[in-house]
Amino acid sequence: MGKIDAMTNQNDIVTDENRIKTFRWLFCASVFQLLVCLIFPVIIFPTQVLLYLELLNFLTVGLLFGLYLLGVSIYGVFIDKSKRPVYIVMISFISAWTIWVIITWLYIEHMTYLN
Repeated sequence: MGKIDAMTNQNDIVTDENRIKTFRWLFCASVFQLLVCLIFPVIIFPTQVLLYLELLNFLTVGLLFGLYLLGVSIYGVFIDKSKRPVYIVMISFISAWTIWVIITWLYIEHMTYLN
């Protein structure tokens, strides 16, 4: 009976390690998505309108990718304990970004950098 318990315990450890490795790939993919979303306009559009496009990107589409990364990071806090500080920093950054977006959209007519 002890041998079966040891094998079951070893299988659980391998399953947890595989879950963590899979999650880390998901996290890296979502960070890559966000970076591509924010860098893509820099490559495509001319510099005269780049600032305005980046601001709109940060306020709209970029936030969607950021919220996805926020969800992935929250999940990471619970599943990957060894990299928890990385996920907490991402959660803090994206939460501040979301608050900035909400305040900007509430007072958008008063924001001088969007005129």
